[in-house]
Amino acid sequence: MCICLQPSGENFDQTPLRRTFKSKVLARYPENVEWNPFDQDAVGMLCMPKGLAFKTQADSREPQFHSFIITREDGSRTFGFSLTFFEEVTSKQICSAMQTLYHMHNAEYDILHTPPTNDKDSCSSTGDCNGTSISKLQRFNSYDISRDTLYVSKCICLITPMSFMKACKKVLEQLHQAVTSPQPPPLPLESYIYNILYEVPLPPAGRSLKFSGVYGPIICQRPSTNELPLFDFPVKEVFELLGVENVVQLFTCALLEFQILLYSQHRRSISSICLSLVDQQKCLDALGTDYQRLMTVAETITALMFPFQWQHVYVPILPASLLHFLDAPVPYLMGLHSNGLDDRSKLELPQEVRGTWINSLNIVHNNERSEG
Repeated sequence: MCICLQPSGENFDQTPLRRTFKSKVLARYPENVEWNPFDQDAVGMLCMPKGLAFKTQADSREPQFHSFIITREDGSRTFGFSLTFFEEVTSKQICSAMQTLYHMHNAEYDILHTPPTNDKDSCSSTGDCNGTSISKLQRFNSYDISRDTLYVSKCICLITPMSFMKACKKVLEQLHQAVTSPQPPPLPLESYIYNILYEVPLPPAGRSLKFSGVYGPIICQRPSTNELPLFDFPVKEVFELLGVENVVQLFTCALLEFQILLYSQHRRSISSICLSLVDQQKCLDALGTDYQRLMTVAETITALMFPFQWQHVYVPILPASLLHFLDAPVPYLMGLHSNGLDDRSKLELPQEVRGTWINSLNIVHNNERSEG
């Protein structure tokens, strides 16, 4: 038996636990629906936009929820809701493969960062040899099969014709709780899944629907035809995150059909959301971020356009494998997420993209960034 951990991108400079690997759909039910053909590639990329991830017992492994959109060639949209969690790796072959990757990484790192013979004396005399200290840090953060427990990301996902985000989130959280709880749920897990797929109807326009989840009731509401369209995302959070002036500016750029890139980067406890436009590029810092916030910002901006609609390329969460979409010579609204390991300067944007950065809700022009 051969175990192969295939990287999902060119992130070989990172330690193996900080890399991402190619993921695939393990199972789905039902196999297909006539009105909604299952797009395995799209679902796989959008459930895990950066690919499969590994962690150890020392890392945070809290479940993460995010929604996404699949846009078909005819412009119709399907909504997806994904809950990503981490399971312990029980395969000895995979654990051994991760150990081997670390051995290879450490050997290559030592070769690249070992100073020449002439420089070793100066390092020892001054006591300043960054390569040695970094190498020790790399080894400290490594994976030891005899000491560490390896975990791998996995997700459960719902694909729906309408965006009942809050209800779907509760469904997935309760299903995950049923799987991980030491006490089994009142009924077999399959019965709850069957109930959601075949017995819970779509609520009529202007009505609410209450149905039973695994551990509690779940409510979803559908607006009537004379009300505003269904929108289940927290608009208030967008204004708190970006500020009124930035939301208005972003909304204006959407009306003018600019190329818009939402860039979210998590750095320790602070994240940056960048609004990259054809004529200007802006970034702001806010506490906490994830894929769901990219989705919330993008959906809010397009919802504010009502009764108009965004008719151009719309990818609120752009998978790492599709970064070439940024070179499209058409108006678009896309979102990128960084886990903090990627340098924003490495992002290759079209030459016409230029502008300013916003830090801590204060606009800072590019020529002022070096001044702090």
